Amino acid sequence: MMKLILSLTLIWTLSSTAEAVKCWVGYGTDTNYQTLTPCNPTELCATVAYQEHMIEYLSKDTVRLCLPSSVISEGKHTFSFNVGFASKAASVHVCNTDRCNSEIIPYPRVQKKNNLQCFTCDNRYSAVCDETVQCVGEQDRCVSGTGKDPYGTAHTFGCASANLCEVAPRLELLPDWLFKFLSEPKCCGSSFCNSAWSVKLNVIPLLFGLITLIVS
Repeated sequence: MMKLILSLTLIWTLSSTAEAVKCWVGYGTDTNYQTLTPCNPTELCATVAYQEHMIEYLSKDTVRLCLPSSVISEGKHTFSFNVGFASKAASVHVCNTDRCNSEIIPYPRVQKKNNLQCFTCDNRYSAVCDETVQCVGEQDRCVSGTGKDPYGTAHTFGCASANLCEVAPRLELLPDWLFKFLSEPKCCGSSFCNSAWSVKLNVIPLLFGLITLIVS
């Protein structure tokens, strides 16, 4: 009887052990220049197509990588934020089978202005964040957050999509994620609800640098 119990326990243990998926990892759209990498058992495959606009500079790129399932779920997601002097949007496809992140995905579409406005800072070194930013597309939340990066304490005000508000507290679980929240970022759904207040800043990072956010 004891042998039977031990055998059943072993079978259950082996069958319940998650197998690591193999994902493409690297920048760009061509998998010929990327590496097929075994992820950790708790990670998923992801493809991220993101674009960033800072002042007059616009950049686009695609990255494939492994992401913790505790940070993001399987499926298609669009994340977006705008802190006035910088904005970023990303299309993210997450899957859970070998080589499943080989597809080329489109960049986020051009987003139109919506009815939400939020307080923001006029530049990353501002001491008072009482400027106004117009939200666009999926950005249906005003956000404010405080944390630390390698340069010191940082505060960020602006617009964000609701799904980004949901994952933001878990971004610290990403490898090489340098921004650490001192408290959970606050998101709200009405104009100017992230009330302006004076802050002492060393540097304002791109809050969800995605993708550095997701893509560090």
